[in-house]
Amino acid sequence: MTEKTENVSPWVTAAQSIAPEVRAAAPEEEPTPAAEEQPVGFVAAHGGAGATAWASILDGADHGQQLPTDGTPVVLVARASLHGIDAAKAAIAAHGRAAFSAVLIVPAVPGRTPKLIQNELKVLAGAVPLVPAPWVPGLLIKRSALADFTDVPAKDLAKVRAALSITKGEMK
Repeated sequence: MTEKTENVSPWVTAAQSIAPEVRAAAPEEEPTPAAEEQPVGFVAAHGGAGATAWASILDGADHGQQLPTDGTPVVLVARASLHGIDAAKAAIAAHGRAAFSAVLIVPAVPGRTPKLIQNELKVLAGAVPLVPAPWVPGLLIKRSALADFTDVPAKDLAKVRAALSITKGEMK
């Protein structure tokens, strides 16, 4: 059997001998900065939906009831009430399904959701993915803009973040 070193091309040998010198003379590549993450936009389907509080809690941008025009991913926020669900349906009808990555459903009251509301939520879920927010009584006695992640139990906050990251794809 012939030795593999005998069959090595002289060009390969020459390139290997020059390579360390070329690498030393080559300018160092600067790492490209990661694209700055655009904060998720939170849009209220109606007044009192909780968009300001949840935008603050989830480090998003509060856009009131106006859709951002800069391509920001948008989460529509609505209360789990007939009024809230109807307002969310109207916003989706006005702007289209693609305008919203999810609808954050904020409980209107603690405890079990009434059957009628559950049925209406199923209809809404047919248009846009729903993400249930936990009932957080402390948010009722706090200015919405002052809410932060510490107001929500860590386990509940993790569930909301995970659900939003699945619907959006890259939400932090």
